[in-house]
Amino acid sequence: MSGFSDIKQQDDYTCAPVCAANCIVNYNSFKNSDNELIQYFGKTAKTTKKGTKTNNLCKALAKYFKQNKRSAIIKYDGIRPVDKIFKSEKPLDITEELQNGKSVILNIGIYEFDGKTYHRKYGHYVNAIDINPKGQILLTDPYEKGSAFYVDIEPPESLNIRHNKDDNERIRKNKFNLKSLKGIPYLKDNEAAFLNGIISINLIAY
Repeated sequence: MSGFSDIKQQDDYTCAPVCAANCIVNYNSFKNSDNELIQYFGKTAKTTKKGTKTNNLCKALAKYFKQNKRSAIIKYDGIRPVDKIFKSEKPLDITEELQNGKSVILNIGIYEFDGKTYHRKYGHYVNAIDINPKGQILLTDPYEKGSAFYVDIEPPESLNIRHNKDDNERIRKNKFNLKSLKGIPYLKDNEAAFLNGIISINLIAY
């Protein structure tokens, strides 16, 4: 997508470092290369083959801005536990965050439907970069090898959801409203994507 960084992951587990790198590149005021950024966030956020914990990603972003002497406010709203400094005091609205010039990373879960229950298979991070007049969100997805695409975000048809026991981080019980993302091109017919969390980055001093 012209005007937005759309770096792709080269494996199955570095989506979070790539999304962080995409955000940094879009600011046009940092000198690191794409690969340097991915390596930095992969190491600093402690990414493993099981993925990246949300709190670690938020901490890595905060550390990067501090090291580069920039002022940024990072907030999270979702099902994962994060440090108090990152907890949003109010629900984050993707549309509002984008319209206010924030960088937005979405944590989504991919679930397999067996006819009754959605079973979580794995988590994923994507960049939300724009919104159209229909309210659809434009995503750059590190896993999707094609171009950016729009998704509809709406209430799920079923809330009968089961998370797997070997997930890489625990779930924080709160009032976060899981929503369905419609339009992700690589999902199978029996798979669905649910919004698990929103990371908002407000770079105050460029």
